[in-house]
Amino acid sequence: MDFRKRFELALNFLIGRGATRHASTQEQEPVLVMDNNLLSGKNVLITGAGRNIGKSIAIEMAKQGANIFFTDIYEERCAQLERELNGYQVISRGFFSDISKTEDIDSLYNSLVRDKVNIDVLVNNVGIREDSITTKELSLEVFHRIFDTNVFGPIYLTKLISQMMINNNINGSIIFITSIHQWTVGRLLSYDSSKAALGMIIKELAVELAPYGIRVNGIAPGFVEEDEQGKPFYNKYVLLYNSSINPCYIGRAAVYLSSDFFSKFTTGTVIKIDAGLSLYNHLVDQILLK
Repeated sequence: MDFRKRFELALNFLIGRGATRHASTQEQEPVLVMDNNLLSGKNVLITGAGRNIGKSIAIEMAKQGANIFFTDIYEERCAQLERELNGYQVISRGFFSDISKTEDIDSLYNSLVRDKVNIDVLVNNVGIREDSITTKELSLEVFHRIFDTNVFGPIYLTKLISQMMINNNINGSIIFITSIHQWTVGRLLSYDSSKAALGMIIKELAVELAPYGIRVNGIAPGFVEEDEQGKPFYNKYVLLYNSSINPCYIGRAAVYLSSDFFSKFTTGTVIKIDAGLSLYNHLVDQILLK
């Protein structure tokens, strides 16, 4: 067979492969994304969803078709978020619940079971902080309160919901909202150490729950806040844009980690979203001042 004939055969083969590959990528993926169906029909439970990050996670997930079940310790915040979620074609329900109290968690779980709500995605968002900097200023009462809310309550809720997922053969997703201060010193001893604890909990649970097809991941935000008009605040230490982060971007990251389309093979991972805040140090400062 001469060279020209071999070349034509090879070219036809490549064209054929290209056509086949092109056809196989057409499916419904673009439609799935553009039509906001990434989480269609999934039941999501979000703790501390009354404001800021938790609220944005609820809204961004509702936009993607998820049914939203959420908690907060303020009844008015629950009512307000329920009103906002009514604008989406999803089921939503708020629970007046304190995640630091095991009796509240048991009541929440029993309500879900009674109503036959099987959770596909759990977002452990709730967290508190107090501004005591040194051990001299810190009391064990404060330490207990922060760890009860940030660590012990979420891990107890995770125990119940992960077992629900296993019992119902749900390949679920569990997300913990941590902080860049799980790695970076913030001079908030109790808060920072609670977030560092979550970082290892994510890895341990990812290993434990992988055989059941359950993913466990985290999101570590930096300075996340916006004013009543939805505008971020100026902060010179945030290297990218010198501003706080709008909470909707944390919500979209939670959608990413909850979606089988994007994150089916992602587990044991913490996504840092801080616009470069954790990169700031005295050397960077010297360069910026030049």
